[in-house]
Amino acid sequence: MDINPTSLEEEAPMELKKQKIENLCSQYDAGGMNRRNFLKKMTFLGVSALVANAVSLSPLGASKAFSAIAGPEERAWALAKTAAAKATKKTLTLLIPTGSIGNMKPYTEKWKNELGITLEFIEEPDEVVHTKGMQEAVAKTGRYDVMMPTAMSYPDWIDSGVIFDLTDWVDQYDPEIFNKEWGVVFPASHHAQLYNGRVAGLLNDGDQITLLCRDDHLKNADKQKAFEDKYGYPLAVPNTWKEYFNLAQFMHDPANGFYGSLEYRSPYYVKWMFMQRLVSKGRLYFDNEMNPTFNTEEGVAALEDMLAMNPYLHPDAFSFTWSSNYNAFGRGEGFMNIVWPSGFKYSKAPSTGPATTGKIAATVMPADTLKDGQQLYAGLFCWGYGYAVSKYSANPELSYAYAQWMTSPTISADAIPYLGGYSDPYRVNHMKAPTQRLIDTYSPEYLETLYDNMVNTVPDFCLPGGFEYQDALDKEVHACMTGAKKPKKALDDAARKFDRITRRIGREKVQKSWLALARNLAEPIKKASGADKW
Repeated sequence: MDINPTSLEEEAPMELKKQKIENLCSQYDAGGMNRRNFLKKMTFLGVSALVANAVSLSPLGASKAFSAIAGPEERAWALAKTAAAKATKKTLTLLIPTGSIGNMKPYTEKWKNELGITLEFIEEPDEVVHTKGMQEAVAKTGRYDVMMPTAMSYPDWIDSGVIFDLTDWVDQYDPEIFNKEWGVVFPASHHAQLYNGRVAGLLNDGDQITLLCRDDHLKNADKQKAFEDKYGYPLAVPNTWKEYFNLAQFMHDPANGFYGSLEYRSPYYVKWMFMQRLVSKGRLYFDNEMNPTFNTEEGVAALEDMLAMNPYLHPDAFSFTWSSNYNAFGRGEGFMNIVWPSGFKYSKAPSTGPATTGKIAATVMPADTLKDGQQLYAGLFCWGYGYAVSKYSANPELSYAYAQWMTSPTISADAIPYLGGYSDPYRVNHMKAPTQRLIDTYSPEYLETLYDNMVNTVPDFCLPGGFEYQDALDKEVHACMTGAKKPKKALDDAARKFDRITRRIGREKVQKSWLALARNLAEPIKKASGADKW
């Protein structure tokens, strides 16, 4: 009788197998074997080629990396195996925003071959995903198992009963989203995953905005001299919004199709440009009683700063979508851009950034100078996709297992670099202990910039009625940018709309959620805004 060693391993108790893997990792870390033999033995012990490869290359070291992997990923996969075996429906259907599929496609074969589960993706434009979820709350069709909204959808989706509160699963299977070495970077760990302190979704996309500059122009000796002669300080990436304006003005060369910045002025995008500036002036969106605080002198100044920038923007700034913006910057049509990290990824890749590859310098979002002279750095964590589990799914446990597996420290590190999707780094290990593929995709310098920016980020309107608040603000800021309304009039009109939304939803309900968000802001932002005393 032939004995298949693989089958013997499969019969080995889980703990024994885990011990063997840990011993193997220790031996590899100590230099006791080469990488080829390590991969071969890991595969023999039942570790997937994907995981073995990631462990072998991890800067954490194989033992530490496997410890992380063996946690969130192993628990998720074990749950997926159990749930898949008893599932009567062998398809997992995912509602995802258009443009994100490239980060998920590489794993469809593994789920099909090893679990017998077909992954079906339903793509919808990102601006309608929230509406699709709310429609499912009424229709209850069970069409979706996993849904991929932004963090702003969680409050309304939880309250409408369309998605599960994930907290009990998180307690049982521990995705380690708060781990200091490989968890989601704070405060995004809280304001992009929690609703009133409960886990509503697992983040899979580090949507923050940073500032990109053309490094080749910064290093141009003639421009360096001319800039310093005109402004009295060296040419460099901007540290403040004032320096950002000076750079746009100096580099603006429309006669040659080269513009100062590609900052958005288009509907749906323009409110983020305002919110970013507002917070860096020390103002939040509401006070602790839910009164709007953006129609103040700081809000007016933010809009006036934006109006002053308009002459130095790309002519398509008023119609840009994220993709047309990325393409224009990649074609070399501007000096600066305010983008999500996927914009850096696209600009760095030769295929999508033919004019910018190897020529980008990035920095955290500029600071503003407060009345007391302090410079306040404030980033904006805007959008931020995550996985939520539909309450009408035929396989909710399998759906949760998918969410935890895809967002585990190593699978997420493998998924993010794929160019066909816009998922970006969000866990500490993505930035502080990146894999070689993450380094090749983003560069070590940009990963450090992402971490430094993310620790100061403020969330979107992740509140009940969040999309209504955001839409109201967006329309008024856009009206101001097009000249239809003066800054104060636009902000006062937005404030009146905010008050109506708050009254309709219920002040206490929104206030509870707002105070929970404010508690997790970075200390300098809390102090400047007064939220440290709430």
